[in-house]
Amino acid sequence: MGMKGKVIQIMPAPSNLYATYNMTKEEHLNVLCLALTDQGEILVMDMDDDGFIEESRKAECFKQFKWKIGS
Repeated sequence: MGMKGKVIQIMPAPSNLYATYNMTKEEHLNVLCLALTDQGEILVMDMDDDGFIEESRKAECFKQFKWKIGS
């Protein structure tokens, strides 16, 4: 699961898409954006604690993506 190719387009992520991480407790963080690579891969991106934007699945504590339905 690593990035292949270079990012050629960045799109805002749906506001109800969350990345779930197993840290000291389970945390749900909004996905920042979706990135399309020149290889046709779509990457789900978020921002780490240091402000770096990276692929969500790269974090060791990543668990899954979830859609929040309703309010």
